[in-house]
Amino acid sequence: MEPTPTPANNPMIGDNTDDESSPMTILDASSYQLHDLDSIEFPPSLIEIDLTANRLNKLDSRISNLPNLKKLSLRQNLFDDAGVEPISHWNTISDLEVSLLLLFLISHTFLLIIIQ
Repeated sequence: MEPTPTPANNPMIGDNTDDESSPMTILDASSYQLHDLDSIEFPPSLIEIDLTANRLNKLDSRISNLPNLKKLSLRQNLFDDAGVEPISHWNTISDLEVSLLLLFLISHTFLLIIIQ
């Protein structure tokens, strides 16, 4: 079983303080079997987040506040309709590509989820 990722054991997760001149734009937290994202920081410079192959069942609301986010991969997790329902309320979703394995019906509105 993989350890829970922290800034100490995964350079792709954290506040990117090693090189402050290059803001972190990609966060790869795939395949850590995470149950939640409490231990992960989300800098506002993020453009892409890969959370593939974890054990997530709900979205972290902090993701909705990322102004530059263009790609969010949530494949191979434990989401149900209620777990991804918050996406339907995100104001910045117009340019966001979300990768899941299903098309969900959320709040009586179809949300197109791109399958990669």
